[in-house]
Amino acid sequence: MKNKSKIYLTIFIIIILVLITYKIYAPYTIQDFNAVNVKNMDIIKEKIQSDSYNFAVVGNIKNSIAIFDNRILEKINQADVDFIVSTGNNLRDGDESKYRVFYRTLEKMEIPFLTAIGRREIKDGGNENFYKYFGPFYYSFQIDDSYFIFLDTTENTNLNWQQQWLKNELEEAKGYQKKFIIMNKAPLKVDTEYLIDDSIKYISNQQLRNYYQEIFAKYNIDAVFSSNIEIFHQEEIKGVDYYISGGAGGELIFDSDKSFYHYLLVNVNDDGIKVKVERLENNPGLPSKLLVNIWVALQSFFYANYINILLVLFIALTVFYIFHKEINKEVNYYRDFAYAENEYKNKNLKIAMFTNNYFPVIGGVPISIQRLAKALRKKGHEVKIFAPEYKNKIQNKDEKNIIRCNSIYYYEEAGLEFPVTNIYSPQIKKDFQAEDFDLVHAHHPFWLGNKGRKLAEEFNLPLAFTYHTRLEKYAHYVPNILFMRKFFANRLSHFLIRNFANKTDAVFAPTESTKEYLRNVGVSRYIKVMPTGIDFEYYNCDENKIKELRKELIGKSEHLLISVSRLSKEKNLYFLLDGINRLKETSELDFKLIIIGSGSEKENIMQFIKDNSLENYIELIGAVDFREMAKYYLASDLFVFASTTETQGMVLLEAMAAKNPVVAVKSSGIDDVIEEASNGYKTEEEIDKWSSRIKELLNDRKKYEEFSQNAFETAKNYSIEKMAEEAEELYYKIMQLKKYHND
Repeated sequence: MKNKSKIYLTIFIIIILVLITYKIYAPYTIQDFNAVNVKNMDIIKEKIQSDSYNFAVVGNIKNSIAIFDNRILEKINQADVDFIVSTGNNLRDGDESKYRVFYRTLEKMEIPFLTAIGRREIKDGGNENFYKYFGPFYYSFQIDDSYFIFLDTTENTNLNWQQQWLKNELEEAKGYQKKFIIMNKAPLKVDTEYLIDDSIKYISNQQLRNYYQEIFAKYNIDAVFSSNIEIFHQEEIKGVDYYISGGAGGELIFDSDKSFYHYLLVNVNDDGIKVKVERLENNPGLPSKLLVNIWVALQSFFYANYINILLVLFIALTVFYIFHKEINKEVNYYRDFAYAENEYKNKNLKIAMFTNNYFPVIGGVPISIQRLAKALRKKGHEVKIFAPEYKNKIQNKDEKNIIRCNSIYYYEEAGLEFPVTNIYSPQIKKDFQAEDFDLVHAHHPFWLGNKGRKLAEEFNLPLAFTYHTRLEKYAHYVPNILFMRKFFANRLSHFLIRNFANKTDAVFAPTESTKEYLRNVGVSRYIKVMPTGIDFEYYNCDENKIKELRKELIGKSEHLLISVSRLSKEKNLYFLLDGINRLKETSELDFKLIIIGSGSEKENIMQFIKDNSLENYIELIGAVDFREMAKYYLASDLFVFASTTETQGMVLLEAMAAKNPVVAVKSSGIDDVIEEASNGYKTEEEIDKWSSRIKELLNDRKKYEEFSQNAFETAKNYSIEKMAEEAEELYYKIMQLKKYHND
């Protein structure tokens, strides 16, 4: 039954991933869909070599498959029509998916198609899509003795600019016999009895309407075609024929006999111009318009959004299935005290650790794992680390204890490297079996971490898990499809943590506040607080070299500030930069800040520094080998920090070990490390408060020295030796518990 449940859940997740993948890659399946207007103008010019031709005028298609694709387009394809002109509103809205649906409509056309831009095309930010797929918002072209001008009435184009362009075009058109204007909104007011919201259906500005009517009359325009209103309307103003043709699809106006499905057939020859209204047969009467409108709207909606609908459906099914499974699962919330005294104590263990990232990439998780493994090995235990294989391979004495796993995809951008390991590779299991491990320690709740969990389950080994990362703070890396990003931040991230942690035998939390979080999200397993330790070996540095490094870093400044962080959005770096800028503006302190770390935001941060004239105050050092980090801390005076995503204040403790007081923004991981007004300050996320605390410490030498010594005393409580003792104690405990349950 358990395996059957897993199969169902796996199928749902695979379907969701396939649908998401399709949404991501769908635009690449229509690479020939671009510059439609430009391409078709060339085709029309080549096709029509005389002054006698026919074209169709359509408006308000609105992705209507039932009306336009299946009925109107079929009639146009069978008629003697040389090309189609659309007055806009071809789509329901400007979303990428609606353009892809209309691409399928274009494929059904047997004749060239040109369109003006309508308000529907630019809805929801669709202006960029229109430019990509069709071309400029206003343009003109000529056939023999005819001149066509397409205008933008969406207010997306600067009006003065377009009017100047229009005047130049009309001057150019003087030498042509026949002149046509195509625009979305009509430059005339239509009787409001036909409209629900007439203010947006035609050009509402009377002065602008008068401008168009005057200039079209002045230059003897033959016909002006528009739509945007769901009717057919013809009117002559100052010798110019105006046509509103908004019946090529979409919904009809319920109480108007002018509202019916149709298109215009325009014949141009030596005798002049003839415009004929082609009504669809079996147009709905007034009583049946409501039903037809509902049917057309529903069909267009489902056809244009079927991927999103399926995605929502399967996500809902998955959530419902998980919910149903959870409420039917029997659980025991009482700790089991029945097992005997521990018989594994003092045994040298063989430990398998699983992590999604490790060296050569520098980060909090790799450093934490390396320190724990190093301290455990000193106590006689054997530790093997299953980690991704990176492009830049490194060779050091620790590499023999790392089992590198091949990747199926390698994400690399702006200093961020993230290999996606092939967790289905049989080699991982072979390497695992070859070592005869005593227990498994997972450092992530998914991917390689979950692979470690499955291997522990398969070989009946105890499993520990360290909660390192606040997943919800990384939601901006999730594709913003539908509600996926918010769903991940508000629900899925916490579910992943709870679900994984409750499948382990015990959990390590780096701080009391993270332990509290785990309990709040529903983790029922035993939780042990174990902060990442500090490797004090690296702090035994030559004082002269530290002085040289400080001189190199600080230049002519008096105070050297340091911050260590990955350069990414979730680290709240722009708050830190704003705070330093405020410190520069509001104090006379002679200081410099060095920021150690690399990441995708580097270029943006450098631009911020330049824009705010902070080049003399802030320097980006880049990535530094973790074994060299202590030198930079020892060379500095004060550690400043703004991240709110930390589960523990590891870099804060490292800085404190070098007698650096800390000024940071108050958050879960920070709160446990900083003793307010003792070894540093933790402030609200307010720039003035944060920068004033820095000013206060650097201006008061006595207070600074007191805080500095207190910071060092705090750090002494967090050695890697103590961390190893805490981990060892829990390992023995879960091994004994596993044996008891097996027996």
